[in-house]
Amino acid sequence: MTGAPPALPSWQARREAGARRHLVRLMAWLCRHLGWRVGAMLLYPITLWFFLADGAARAASRRYLGRVMGKKPGVWAVFRHFHTFAQTVLDRFFLLDGDGKTRFEIGIEGIDHLARATAAGKGVLLLGAHLGSFDLLRLAAGRSAPAPVRMVMHHRERDALTALFEACSPDFAASVIALPAAGEDGIALALALRETLAAGGTIGLLADRPAAGQQALAVDFLGSPALFPLGPFRLAAATGAPVLLGFGLRLGRRRYLVRIEPLAEVIPRARTSDDVMGYRVCGPWAALSPYVIHYAERLAALCREHPYNWFNFHDVWEIPRDAEPIGGPFRRSSHPRRSHPNGVGGGGIHHHRADG
Repeated sequence: MTGAPPALPSWQARREAGARRHLVRLMAWLCRHLGWRVGAMLLYPITLWFFLADGAARAASRRYLGRVMGKKPGVWAVFRHFHTFAQTVLDRFFLLDGDGKTRFEIGIEGIDHLARATAAGKGVLLLGAHLGSFDLLRLAAGRSAPAPVRMVMHHRERDALTALFEACSPDFAASVIALPAAGEDGIALALALRETLAAGGTIGLLADRPAAGQQALAVDFLGSPALFPLGPFRLAAATGAPVLLGFGLRLGRRRYLVRIEPLAEVIPRARTSDDVMGYRVCGPWAALSPYVIHYAERLAALCREHPYNWFNFHDVWEIPRDAEPIGGPFRRSSHPRRSHPNGVGGGGIHHHRADG
């Protein structure tokens, strides 16, 4: 007998409004026929519409900006956060559409890390985040990789925007590895991951937001514990694939910086226990904790450098009410709580017992 399905986190439960789908299609039509400059001008009223319509996203943006900036953000700062996201979506459209008349200035740092990691021919894991443009990272990295970069995405993210991008670029759909929906098994996912790595390909995963039912670890992020999925790190440990961090940062008008950094040549398999930041962590997740912590630290540092680039318009500091200090992974429960504003426990590592 199986129990009730795990409660959906707020970002996964939020449904796409019909008006939003129509706006996306209208914006795409106007951009394709009138060009990038007209699209950029249209972003202001469209951003204002989303800004006024989505109170939950406004509140999440305000909380995040307050943490990353160390002060209460004004209305303009929150609007700028929304508008920066809209600008990356516009740029993403033209990058995938292959419009040679639209010029972008793209700098790349650390591509040598990818070249060295792929030289062995056993595949690479590239961990990104909802920071800047992950599609730009995929396109830039793919030019220097011996095999294409394939992104692992949730079904929920295959919305109107994703459908639009698939229409823009015939290669986009082939570059996506879909995570199974609720009730589906993971056989197709496992086969796709195995085939991609066996062919020496690069698998891109966003590692800053756990979905329902996923094991996660809460570590310090911008001053308080936040949830990070263990799946990408468990995949690395199971496959022995080298792990890189990758981010496509927006610097300004059609200006981006792709930054690739090493995380681990190999993430070791599970050990019985380990010391993490002075705490004794037990269980098969112990060996993963330092890598999750490092990922969260690098993400926090880049958020401080580019505060308007993080497009996770949800409260990642929602921690299950019955979370306990130190001990292992947890799955999201249906009883979220706000984390303490001053953080919990010096090491900032928490867990929740797995459902069932």
